[in-house]
Parts: sequence; structure tokens; C-alpha cells
Amino acid sequence: MPTFRRLLFFTSLLVGLVLLGAQALGVMAAHRYLETQLAQRSQEGAAMLAWALSQPSGEGPEKQAAMADALFAQGQYALVRLTDAQGNPGHERRVRPEDSPPRERGWRNAWLDMEAPLASRPYTDASGALRGTVTVQADSRQARETLWQGGVRLLGLALAAALLWILLALNLVRRMEAHASRATGEGTPAPAGDAASNGVGSAAGVEQALVDAQRMVAATVQEQNARIESLQSEVYRDPVTRLPNRRYFVEQFRQALADKESEAGGHLLMFRQRDLAQINRHLSRAFTDQWLRSSSDRLHKLVAEFGGQATFISRLSGSDFAVLLPRTSAPQAGLLAERLRRELRSLRVPMDKHGWCRWALAMTTYAPGDNMSETLARLDHALMCAESADDDQVTPANRAPDSTHIGEYSWHDALVTALEQHRFSLSVQPLHDLSGVLLHQEASLTLHDTADADPVPASIFMPPAVRLGLSAECDVQAVRLGLDWLYSRPGALAVPVALASLAQPAFLSRLERMLADRPALTARLIVEVDAAALIEQEAELHQLCGIVAGAGGRVGVARLSQQFGAMERLHEFPLSYLKLSGGFITGLLHSPGSRHLAATVVATATTLHMAVYAEDVPDIATQNILEGLGVHAIRGAGVNCAQAHDLASEHPWVSS
Repeated sequence: MPTFRRLLFFTSLLVGLVLLGAQALGVMAAHRYLETQLAQRSQEGAAMLAWALSQPSGEGPEKQAAMADALFAQGQYALVRLTDAQGNPGHERRVRPEDSPPRERGWRNAWLDMEAPLASRPYTDASGALRGTVTVQADSRQARETLWQGGVRLLGLALAAALLWILLALNLVRRMEAHASRATGEGTPAPAGDAASNGVGSAAGVEQALVDAQRMVAATVQEQNARIESLQSEVYRDPVTRLPNRRYFVEQFRQALADKESEAGGHLLMFRQRDLAQINRHLSRAFTDQWLRSSSDRLHKLVAEFGGQATFISRLSGSDFAVLLPRTSAPQAGLLAERLRRELRSLRVPMDKHGWCRWALAMTTYAPGDNMSETLARLDHALMCAESADDDQVTPANRAPDSTHIGEYSWHDALVTALEQHRFSLSVQPLHDLSGVLLHQEASLTLHDTADADPVPASIFMPPAVRLGLSAECDVQAVRLGLDWLYSRPGALAVPVALASLAQPAFLSRLERMLADRPALTARLIVEVDAAALIEQEAELHQLCGIVAGAGGRVGVARLSQQFGAMERLHEFPLSYLKLSGGFITGLLHSPGSRHLAATVVATATTLHMAVYAEDVPDIATQNILEGLGVHAIRGAGVNCAQAHDLASEHPWVSS
């Protein structure tokens, strides 16, 4: 038995060393990861503060100090320092030693040895001249506390496993001794002839004990591996859908951007559930979680079946999902995106207001060396445009100037600044009938981000304005500028209003006050809304028509061809005109069904004393068809009934 005990002791010691080494490696990996996160947080904080100070709104020492204090007040940074262009110290905020608990200043702080590096970024003025430098250091106290707690838990787990193994080993030794005692006749000396058989029995018992010990060690190792996999799953998996979470996606996407091979690069598809908040309100939370879980399982199987080996789907947030498609060509990515779009359409659930819940999809390409933040901001902007288009088609995130692909945070600052400083103007185009007579002017709101830059059209800034809840403020600016335009010019003017603005009661009351203040101009004002309002916002549209008609103005409807379901409710509203546009018009020449439907629209509008206009007319043949059907005005890239000198858009600065 002494031999067996020694063997059991050395086996236990070896297993203990392996387990402690594995746990030590895990703690070291966590230490490196937290240091990387702290460095990244310092870089992000410095870049964000330097960008904010470079804006015109960041001029002046008081505003600079306020911005630095606001960043420091988030509680994620230990140092925020501003220096001028000559390197002289300016405003500084740092975590004082007395702000930390005593244990943070003891041996544990020195033993963990985790400090975030300093990150510095210069900031400039509007002309590009250097104004100073921003220095930011992330606060490492929370990271040290997290690492310490994780290490204590791992150590406790190891001690518990060691205690359990000691108890099992002692039990095994007692059983082996009892077995040996029974084999020798309870301690009675065996005859000389039985010595060989007793030796064989003892050897068999030792062999069986070794087998039992091996099984116990294997079971312990398997249990530890299962626990490690469970912890990794909790860190990198979404708790509801069990898909990879945002942390895992960011790490994999960063590795894909760092790949320098010739075939590196690929596509990134992102899709968003637009009505998740309404689903949570109208349905139970358990149903929503189950729907998300089952939908994610189907999408995961689809991506695994048709995507590449490295393709995976992840859940970035509550309503945002992403599919990384490394080393895929445009046709392959487009085919998978279309399959996902059809699968998402089949996974919709009914909604009270919209009929079915809606998805928005966007896709972009990426190449090695691309900036991850800019790529994701470009995708986020494309998603906002997809939400504004109100369909589930995949919107491409083209590589346009960076100013059009900033994220929500920057869009909010830009829009709020433009609203406070009245940096908006109107782009106006005339609309003529078939005989060339001017019907009215059509206005579109534009945003002037900087004085020397080209104005940003509404198609770019209105999607983020809708998502940020600022569409009503922008539409109030458009109506006010439209009334100013009517004051200085003859004729009628059509001003579009977003659907999201109608849903805000304050917008309708403000519109009513603006029209009441200028009754002489309101008779020449036309408020244009999307045809989807006739179905989705019937009550708000009735209120809008009552306000505008009561003030003497008119209401027009655009994009009827994207919402033909509104035809059955046209008689309920006092509308002035209807507009047909988009793919319905371009396919009119080759589709008898579309021509019959267009004739029905014209006949219905004529009965209700409404005019019908057509946009996006591609050629003369389509124009002739529309003229024969009785359309009042036609506009398109190849045809236009307006005079040549009237086609140029104007961007007058009109004070509001």
C-alpha cells in the first residue's frame, strides 16, 4: 500500500499543478484583455473630446473646461487634461488618491499592476490651426476590482476541488486497505503456499485502484473544462438568442480588418428589428424572447448552410444583428443577403398598427486596413436610410464622404447645432403641367453644416433626424422657411412633412399656430405627406387636413405607388393631388397590369377632384402613356415639361 499511496500523492500533485497553471493562464489572459480595453477606452475618450473641442461650439476656455468636466463626470476616466498649443498646462481633472477606497492603495493594487496608458490627441480650430492637446487616461479601478474578484472565485473553485479530491482519495485509500485486509484473511498469516496468490490479489487491487483514480481525474478535468466553456459562453454569448454578442463580433471584425492576405476583405450585413419596442409593449416578454430565440436559430442555420466557413451571425444589441461575411464576393454576399431578407420576412409577427413588424437591412464592403468605427457608422447611416424608405430591401452603404456617414451621437450634435443656429435653407424646383403652365414650386429642406461646404439634402439628414426624434423640429423649420419664401415670391409652394412628425402632437399644434400667424400666405401653401399616412396615421392625417384646410391651404400625397392600399381611403381626406413614382412608373411601359392600375388611380382621383402627377418618368414612351391616361404633370430624368431655365435648384438663405 505505501507504493499506491505515493502514486496517488504524486498523481494528485500533478493534477493540482495542471489546474492551478490553467487558472493562472486564464487570469493572465484576462489581465491582458482588460489592459487592452483600458488602452482602447483612453484612445476613444481622447478622440471624442478632441473632436468635440475642434467644433465651432467648443471655442472658449469655459466651454472647453465644461466639455472636459462632462467627459470626466462619466466616471470612466482617471485623468482628463487640456494643454494649449505651446504645451502649457490648462484645465485638468483627475481622480484623487483619497477618492479611492483604502484597499485600492495597498498591496493588491501593486500586485495587480494594471494602469491605463495616457492617450493624447491634438485639437484644432475651424481653419485647421493647432489649438492644443487633449490627454485622457481611463480609470482602471473597476478593471482591477473585476480581475481581483475573478481571481478569488477561481482560487476558491480550485480549493473546493482540491478538498473534494482529498476526501475522495482518503476514501479510496480506506477502501484499498479494507480490500487488502479481506484478501489476507482479516490479518491472519497466510500459509506459505498462498503467498503467491496474495501477491497477485494485491497487484490486482492496486491496478483497480489506479483505474478508479484515472476515471476520477478524467471526470474532474471534464468538469473543469465544462465550467470553462460555460464561462466563455456567458462572456461571448447573448443570453436570449445564444448568438455571439457584440464583444465577440468586435473582436472577430477587428481580426478580419487586420488580415493582410491578398484575398482578405469581404462584406458586412446588418439588420434591425424596427418594432421591437412595440412588440414588447403589445406582447408578453416571454413570447418576445421565445420569438427572438427561434428566429435566431433559423437564421443561424441559414448562415451556416449558405455562408462560408468563417461566416457567423451575432446580436449586437436589443434590435440590431450583424452577419460577417469574410472573403466573399459581391454576388455571393448579395445572394445570402437576399435569402436572409426572405427569411426575415417569413419570421415577422403581426402588429396592431403596421400590420406586420418591419426589418431594415444594410450591407457594405470592407477591406484590410479599414477603420472599424467608420465602417460601422456607414452601416448605421444606411440602416437609418432603410428605415426612412419603409421597406425591407437591402440598402447598400456606399463609400461616400465621411460627413454623411457619421454615427447617431455626431448626428445629434450636428442637428441640434443646426436647429439652434437656424442653419437650414430651402431647395426649390418648379412643377409644370403638360402645357407648360406652372402649377406650384416644390421645396426640399437642406442643412448647412459649415459655411463653406455644400448643403446636405434632406434625404441624408432626415433619416437620422427621424431616429433621434428631431424630425418635427426640422419640419417646423421647413414650414417656417416656406412661409418666408411665399412672403417674398408669388405662386404656391409645396413643403413635405415626415410621417414621424405627424406622430408628435406638439408638431400639429405648432403648425396650427404658424399658419394662424400668417393667414395671407397660407392659401398658397401645400403640405405634402407620404401615402403611408392614410393607413398608418389616419387620425393624425385627419387632424393635419383640418388644420391646413381651415387655414386655407392644401394637402398633397406623395409616393402613392408605394402604398396602393391607401386608395380605399382617398375619399376620406380633402387632398389636392396624388403622386406616382418609383419602380411603378419605370415599369409602366412593359406591364399591362401597371397601366390598368394607373388608369384606375387617375379615374378615382378625377372622381374625387384630385390631380395626378408622375415622377421618375424614364423615357418619352412612358410619358406618352401617362399623357393618354390623363396625368396632369410629368417629371423625370429624360423628360420634363418645365422650361429649361427653371430646372436649376436654388439654395437661398432665408432667416427663420
